Amino acid sequence: MKDCPKTRVVLEYGGCHNNFLDGNYSCCIDWIEAVAHVLDKMVVSDFITVLWNIWNSRNNRIFWGVEEEAKVIWERAASLSHDFRIFNLEEVPMLPRTRVEEAGPGGGENQL
Repeated sequence: MKDCPKTRVVLEYGGCHNNFLDGNYSCCIDWIEAVAHVLDKMVVSDFITVLWNIWNSRNNRIFWGVEEEAKVIWERAASLSHDFRIFNLEEVPMLPRTRVEEAGPGGGENQL
């Protein structure tokens, strides 16, 4: 995905520097891991949202013949990230944020 021309155009439109686009990786996850080591958690979440929107755009082009500009893909990803942040502030998380363990005999099961 890193070498896809559309990915490069969208990331460059969003101001991502070439360090994210350089390097050789055998798997996409290796590339994402390398980027994740440089960015904080919130930005990694945004980065993955952008990649997901690029993938959706690719599917729209292949299956529906719809070609989207980099600006449209970037702005859709930004809007989605913003909406997720608002939702996460207003709603109780589906999964607890910390691991809770009860110790002792018959102490119960571990919860995530």
